[in-house]
Amino acid sequence: MTATDVTRRDPQATGDVVAAQYRLEGHVQGIGVRPAIVRLASALSLTGSVANDAGGVLIHVEGSRNAVAEFADRLIPSLPAAARVDAVHRTPAAVSGASRFELRLAPGTDCPATPVPRDLAVCEACLAEVADPHDRRSGYAFTSCTNCGPRYTIIHRMPYERHDTSMQTFALCERCSREDTSPDDRRFHAQTNACPDCGPQLWAEATRGAIHGNTSAAISAAVDVLQAGGIVALKGIGGYQLLCDATSVEAVRRLRDRKQRRSKPLPVMLTPAQTGAIPQPERIAFSSPTNPIVLAPACCIPGLASGLSPGLDTVGIMRPTTPLHHQLLQQFGRPLVVTSGNVEGEPLAYDNAAARQSLSTVADLFLHHDRDIVRPIDDSVVRIIADRPVTIRAGRGLAPLPLNLECSRPLLAVGGHQKVAVALCNGKQSVLGPHIGDLDTLAARERFDEQVRQLLELYGCRPECIVHDLHPDYVTTRSAIRQAKEQGIRTLAVQHHHAHVAAGMLEQGWLDRTVLGVAFDGTGYGTDGTIWGGEFLLATASRFKRVASLRPFVLPGGEQAVRQPWRTAVALVSESCGIDRAMELFDRRVPRDRLQQTAAVAARGLGPQTTSMGRLFDAAAALILDLDNAGFEGEPAMRLEAACDPAAAGTYELAVDDSAAPLRLDWRPLIQQIVRDRAADVPRGTMATRFHRAIATAVARIVARFEQYPVVPCGGCFQNRILSEMIAEQLAGHPQPVGWPGQIPPNDGGLAAGQLAVAAAQLSDTEMEGPR
Repeated sequence: MTATDVTRRDPQATGDVVAAQYRLEGHVQGIGVRPAIVRLASALSLTGSVANDAGGVLIHVEGSRNAVAEFADRLIPSLPAAARVDAVHRTPAAVSGASRFELRLAPGTDCPATPVPRDLAVCEACLAEVADPHDRRSGYAFTSCTNCGPRYTIIHRMPYERHDTSMQTFALCERCSREDTSPDDRRFHAQTNACPDCGPQLWAEATRGAIHGNTSAAISAAVDVLQAGGIVALKGIGGYQLLCDATSVEAVRRLRDRKQRRSKPLPVMLTPAQTGAIPQPERIAFSSPTNPIVLAPACCIPGLASGLSPGLDTVGIMRPTTPLHHQLLQQFGRPLVVTSGNVEGEPLAYDNAAARQSLSTVADLFLHHDRDIVRPIDDSVVRIIADRPVTIRAGRGLAPLPLNLECSRPLLAVGGHQKVAVALCNGKQSVLGPHIGDLDTLAARERFDEQVRQLLELYGCRPECIVHDLHPDYVTTRSAIRQAKEQGIRTLAVQHHHAHVAAGMLEQGWLDRTVLGVAFDGTGYGTDGTIWGGEFLLATASRFKRVASLRPFVLPGGEQAVRQPWRTAVALVSESCGIDRAMELFDRRVPRDRLQQTAAVAARGLGPQTTSMGRLFDAAAALILDLDNAGFEGEPAMRLEAACDPAAAGTYELAVDDSAAPLRLDWRPLIQQIVRDRAADVPRGTMATRFHRAIATAVARIVARFEQYPVVPCGGCFQNRILSEMIAEQLAGHPQPVGWPGQIPPNDGGLAAGQLAVAAAQLSDTEMEGPR
């Protein structure tokens, strides 16, 4: 945009005074952009102002023509590294005669166009102050600056100003006020600025009633509990977390028993010095200011308790989020389990009083503080796949995730049933909200309703349409229909795997293209009323055609088959090798009457029909690993991946059936070959590798038939590193690009982003077609 500078003659100056106005759009709030601009303007002797507003950051500068020109040249390079500027607009401005350059506070807005700032882990400069016995913030658990600390979790409304956060109740002391108004200070206009004299306070509270009322005593009390093998509930940035000694088998067992988390992995918090020999890509993710849990090779972290991730070869690691975490780790001296503060299946606790009630049977000691958490959020999880970070769970530090989706109408997309996150467009920006979780309990469903309401309020979104999954019985579907009816607006149903593919297209910027989506997951309601999950879709943003899938099979017992993968294995072996062979394989593992009943049900084709790749993984795990029961959704596939021997040769056959329409991947030869290898005592690692290689080879064979299209792998199965990397190797010669997952989770956590993209495209198509 061409600028027009308005000039006036200043009798006190030797040259002309000109003015210019700039608007910065993008990720420009909550990360020190305004202080950086004040410092730049002051260095150039410019006057004017800078302020946050609904669109981003608004700047007005006045001064000599050369100084204003230099300001324009140095503006972007002077911004903090965390800033992401999507656009700079320079517009004409009148000279106002400002005598100084000031940072102005902005009133709240109902419909922000700029991204909501995300929470950041404590920076090294703040940790140095906390560790310095002569610093006034020595040992202070809530030390932060413009480069770190809570953001999203404390915001009441945008723009990001202290008076619209939960820090508003903490009036700055004289020394903090000086920092807040000194442009050269690291805490110049840091919204979370505080110190022991004026900021939030920490205390420890034993379940038996004893209270330790200052930071030092509280941390010491917590360390004593941890060293005794106990459990501490700590109020973190986004909610309560449960801590125990990560090197103690007994402490881990105690936590699992109380939390009712039988086998699902538990993450570990480490200092950088405790990370052992983790690979460089994982180390980079571990060091990120977004501070996710990073899945790393368990063998690289010596001394951890065996029960942290049973049956798996990875462990989730993260660095200290706050000065409180850092001090606990330093004083305890060993890695700590740091997991979500809830009983399994219940929502994350984040309010002091509610945490006392919900975690009273879990924790031996609470570490409370008096800064309110406005928006609870769980930790993010990432995994390095093919040397790139893939988001498994978008939480603290990563969410709300801005989406590169232009849509002028307000929309809400509510996701599926598991790993639920919602997405919205307020007409000015599109975002994927933070992970909420599975909706199996009443409390989880109430938290879902609360978070949807809060997110709509924060972004000023009054949706004209609510988008949901095609499955009629999902809680999110019923909620969407109910809300739409109450508000007199429309709903739109999007097929599950089309939404997965669209999320991948959105990730790559391919919404204007036709792609071949490879959508592999556990469960998705198909347009024919059956359960899909091993799909190849030729898709645009608004439409799709199913061109290939797994050969259908029955799930004996329906949902029971998900929790008891032996049921699916019995069905597949019965069809591939005969009922007698299935009975022989499982006779000593399953009660005979139940086994006979399941085999009979499978033989008659009773029960839900599915093409699910996730369920095929379950059956393979039951056959190869003798894994009859799943402690959590996805465990069989995770264990099968962990069992793979990277040096193993050979593959199984997942045959392509050309006689079917759509094309079918016939799993019967694969099952027959696994059964033969079992009888020949082939090592489990070899069988697991051959199974993964069979799927990768079959994918490559289908993709080769659609070589004119870009490929979008998506769905929960692509959290599997070995499968993804095998497929990537097989597709290395594909003439079109392959769009692998990245920031948007490939699992159901990214489903709402795809729903939003499909709805935007379909509604746009409808507008272009006009009335019929």
